[in-house]
Amino acid sequence: MPSTTDRAARTGATHTTRDRLVWVDVARGLALVSMMVAHVAPTGGPAGILNLSEHLTAALFAALVGVSACLEATRFGLGRALVRALIRAAALLGAAWLTSLFGAAVVDILTHLAVVTVFMALLAALPLAVHLVLALLAGGGGILLAQTGSARVVDALAPAASALGLDPAGLHRWTSFLVVDGPYRLPLLLAWALLGAVLVRTVHGTTTALPRSGRLVGLGWGVGGVVLAGLVILLSRVQTGAAPVPYTGTAAEILVDTGLVLGVLGLCAAVVPSRPSPATDLLAVPGSMTLSVYVAHQAYLGWVLTAGPGPWVDGRGADDTWFNLAVLLAGGILLPLLWRGLVRVRPFRVGPLEGVVRLVTDPIGRRSRGEH
Repeated sequence: MPSTTDRAARTGATHTTRDRLVWVDVARGLALVSMMVAHVAPTGGPAGILNLSEHLTAALFAALVGVSACLEATRFGLGRALVRALIRAAALLGAAWLTSLFGAAVVDILTHLAVVTVFMALLAALPLAVHLVLALLAGGGGILLAQTGSARVVDALAPAASALGLDPAGLHRWTSFLVVDGPYRLPLLLAWALLGAVLVRTVHGTTTALPRSGRLVGLGWGVGGVVLAGLVILLSRVQTGAAPVPYTGTAAEILVDTGLVLGVLGLCAAVVPSRPSPATDLLAVPGSMTLSVYVAHQAYLGWVLTAGPGPWVDGRGADDTWFNLAVLLAGGILLPLLWRGLVRVRPFRVGPLEGVVRLVTDPIGRRSRGEH
């Protein structure tokens, strides 16, 4: 029986390699753009529109982990998808170590995404209804933990930690960093990843090809997400005079984040053409090498803080300048296009860091092709 990957190739539902979906890579490209805006935009822009990037970025990256987990499980089977996920998680941890050397004024999310990648590989085969229930539980639990605070959470875990011989200081540090105090919290990231899995399964069903009915479902998700985010922001402004504050873990903030994620993923599924084109490549090519772009942007921001005076720092010596935003956007879009145009050697054509990962994961995928 031909694999879902092969069926996708025949229907044109892939990007430059035959196992990529254009709309998913466009969504990844939008996540990169949102990240750059969140990191260096000096103001919120007209009506604070750029501040939405602070709500969208982390949640969208997490949701895309869930999307990838479901597509991988469909293409390669649960066992090999899990092995591939473990390799990618190790690559994310290695990249997190690398970015820590740059000294950029950025809170790194790669460690959290590595953990979410493994969790989603383990959960990918569960029924769609279970994914939805787990998303609600993870989201509600994440909000509760954020409001409880790490000190009280660690106190509650202290008896079990003592029985296991865990260091209380280390437990507090990792609980605060990974779970409770943010700005990135594993339960919330897992909730968004599960929602990404739910969305892609409702859009694609059991295949990677995107039917017309799937586009209508994606449109429903997208419009619903935008309405949700807009209503919560409007209610918050009426009640408090301000929009929900990002990274606080409140119910209002999480609803805004969730609405924006569903809006971006749903609308990408609904409107992005299945076949690659120069227009889609502007976001899809960078989106297919997100790890390399992420590491490169951290390297640049680390250099900015040591380069001395210039248009790359503001009056306080910080990296929040329009110059940096222009450099990151231009570099984040043009350099991947240049790389893809010049590098023909596989697997490095998909990106420098991505090529290293695929040297290991591609043979696993090839061995599974005959089973689907």
